[in-house]
Amino acid sequence: MASIDPKSRVAGLLRVLEGPVPLVILPHDNPDPDALACAATLRYLVRECLDKDAVIARGGIVGRAENRAMLKYLNINIQPVGEIDLCGDVHVALVDTQPGRSNNSLPSDRVPTVVIDHHPAYAEYAGVPFLDMREHYGATSTILTEYLQESRLEAESKIATALFYGIAAETQDLGRESTPADIAAAQFLYPFANKRRLAKIENARVPRVYFRAFRDAIERATVHGRAVVSTLPEVQYPDMVAEVADFLLRLDDVEWACAIGTFGEFLQVSLRTTEREVNAGDILQRVLGTDSAGGHDMTAGGRIRVDADGPDATAARVRTQLLLVLGIGDDVASMPLVS
Repeated sequence: MASIDPKSRVAGLLRVLEGPVPLVILPHDNPDPDALACAATLRYLVRECLDKDAVIARGGIVGRAENRAMLKYLNINIQPVGEIDLCGDVHVALVDTQPGRSNNSLPSDRVPTVVIDHHPAYAEYAGVPFLDMREHYGATSTILTEYLQESRLEAESKIATALFYGIAAETQDLGRESTPADIAAAQFLYPFANKRRLAKIENARVPRVYFRAFRDAIERATVHGRAVVSTLPEVQYPDMVAEVADFLLRLDDVEWACAIGTFGEFLQVSLRTTEREVNAGDILQRVLGTDSAGGHDMTAGGRIRVDADGPDATAARVRTQLLLVLGIGDDVASMPLVS
C-alpha cells in the first residue's frame, strides 16, 4: 500500500481487510457480469496489495451462457456458499448487493466488513466498516475500476476484460443509465481488454432449450396498452427472466416490459422501461414488497415465493398488481403479442 494515496477509497478498503482474517467475497445469489467482475477485481486487489487470497461465493447459480463463458475465459473461480462458513472469524465483502436483501445469502445476523454497490441504499448500514454506495453510477464495475486506478496496479488483461464487460452488460453498451464515470471507466479499460476473449463471451453458444424459452415467452406475452407482460413456465436459470424482459422492451409502442418465470420455489420478476421520469425499482417494490425487489430508474428485479395456489395463480396476481400500479386499468384491452 506504500504507493497508494492514503486518502483514497481503495486505501480505506484495504485497511479494513488487512490482517490474517480470511475474506469471502459475496455477490448476489445468481451473479451477473457486473457482480462477477467486481468480485474478481476485489480478489485481485487484495491479492496484489495485501498478499492475501480470497474466496468468491455464490448462493445460486451462474446460468446465462455469457456469464458462464465469463467464468471460463477469464478464469474466475466461484464456490457454492454452502461450502463456506460465513458465521466464523471471516471478513465478508458484499459486492453489487446489500445486507438484508433477498438476493444474497448473507446470514441475517451477520454484519459484512465491506459493502460496495451501485443500487439505491435500502438502509443506513451504520455498522459496516467500509461502505461505498454510488447509486448515480450505472455499474458497480465502474467503482472497482476506480479502485484499480487508485491502486496503481497493472490493469491485468482478464481483470480489465471482466470490468469492461461488466460495465457494457449493465449499461447495455453505455446506452442505459450510464454516466460520465461509466464512460470514462470503459475508455480506460478498453485498451487492456482481451478482444478475442471478449468476443467469445459476448457471442457465447447457447443450447436449444434457450430458443424454446424465447418461443414460449413470445407465445405467452400479452400487450396491455403501453405494457407487455410475459409469464414463462419453469425457467432453467433465473437470469432468463431478465433476458426476456430486455428482449420484450424492443417492442414498438410499449414503455414497460415485464417477464415472470418460476425457478424452484420462487417467482422471478424482471421489469424494464423506457420511461425516464418513473423509477422501475420503486414500481416493482410496490408490487412485490420492499424486501423482495429493487433496481434503478429503468431496470428492476425481484422474487417472491410461489404461494399455495401455484405458480400460474401467483404470476397472475403479480401481473394484475403491476398493471394496477402502472395505472393500466381493466378498461385497457389486452391482446396476445402474436396470434
